[in-house]
This record gives sequence, C-alpha cells and structure tokens, in this order.
Amino acid sequence: MSELIASKDNAKVKAAAKALSGQEDLFLVEGYHLVEMALSHHAALEVFSLQDYGCSVPFYRVTPAVLAKLTATKTPEGIAALCRKKPVSDPLGDRLLYLDEVSDPGNLGTLLRTALAFGWREAVASQGSAEAYASKALLASQGALFGLNFRESSLTPVDDIAWLRRHGYYILSTDLKASFKLSDLTLPKDRKVALVLGNEARGVSPEIVAHSDASVRLEMAGIDSLNVGVAGGILMYELRKQ
Repeated sequence: MSELIASKDNAKVKAAAKALSGQEDLFLVEGYHLVEMALSHHAALEVFSLQDYGCSVPFYRVTPAVLAKLTATKTPEGIAALCRKKPVSDPLGDRLLYLDEVSDPGNLGTLLRTALAFGWREAVASQGSAEAYASKALLASQGALFGLNFRESSLTPVDDIAWLRRHGYYILSTDLKASFKLSDLTLPKDRKVALVLGNEARGVSPEIVAHSDASVRLEMAGIDSLNVGVAGGILMYELRKQ
C-alpha cells in the first residue's frame, strides 16, 4: 500500500496543481478513462488516487481534499494523473482540422473527439482558441488529444494558412455565404485537405476565407446556423468519403 498524502501543501501536490491550466508543458487529467488513456499513450508521469491503483508510473494515494486541488469537476471520480504534452510533428496526414478561434472549451473538445473518430488525425488550434489541455476541453475530448497530432499555433491566421499550404494542404473553409453547398463540393483527389471551422459568434475570419482554396456551406432549412461542434461533425463525416 502506498503512503498517504494528506496535505494540500505537499510539494508534489503543489507542483502538480500548477498544471491545471494546461498552458505549459504539463497538464492534468481526471477520471479513470482519461487516466487509462494517458497511461496507454505513455503520457502520464504521476497518478494521484483516493484508492490504491496499480500502474507503471509513480502513484500517490491522497485524501479527498488533496484530490480536489488536482481536479476541476465538482464530483471527481477519485483519480487524476499529471501528464506531459507529446511533441508536435509537422502534419503528414491527408485530413487536417483547423480551428479558427473556437472559444468554447466544450466545442473544442467535442471537435477534437469527432476528428479522431472520423480519421482527421491532424488538428491545429489558432491563437484565441480555448485551451485544449484545460479540464473542460479534456473532458469533452475524452482523451482524443492522446491520439492526434495536435498543435496550438503561435502564428497569425493568415500565416497559419500559408504554413498549411506549404505542407501541401488544400484549404477548405466554412462560410454561410459560400457558393459551394456540401452536396455539390468535389475535393481534389491529389491533395491533402485542411478543413477550417470558425468562432462560435463570427464563423471563419474573412482573412482566412479570402486565402482559402474554396468555401463550403451546409444546406439548412428553418434556421440559419448550427453549433460549430455539430456542423464540424457533419462536415468531417461527409468529407471523409471523398
């Protein structure tokens, strides 16, 4: 049985708690599913749990008060893990998701989860997007970040698009005013595709639309827009068929 950490001022606890924001090289996940995902992808550095838990990394049994310092939900499952972000490599896959200032962490996490499910293995979040490694986004993504080649951009959106183009991507943005309906769109068969989804309030920025190879809209009736998580799911599912 491991030694119990009962103090919130314990040095290991204080060091791990700094990773809650997810803004540096380390981040925290909570709940058995995410901890197991982190362990299986060799991302977990330490595990903190209310109960003994067998794992291949250092494990610490903690009190509920200590666990509360390491988690963001009101009723945590009883386990958390300190993880290291994996190194980012240049995009190589045929399908890439680009998020242009998607500001809601729930939407961002949902889109990353959907991307992994439908084979969009590359993902980039622009400046101004929600923090992908913070608790709400991690919970919504259900561990998808562990399976994606994910990058948080430090460039301007126009520079991002130029960077993607240099890596061979055909830039497809979403735009409610686009001339192409999804049902009429034909993607080039010899090009990798970057799908651009925009901010919840304004959509894809005009600068990105202007620098895109094409823009596409979803046909709708009775309402003029969809939640970006819903729209992104439809587009990624349909476009993977091409």
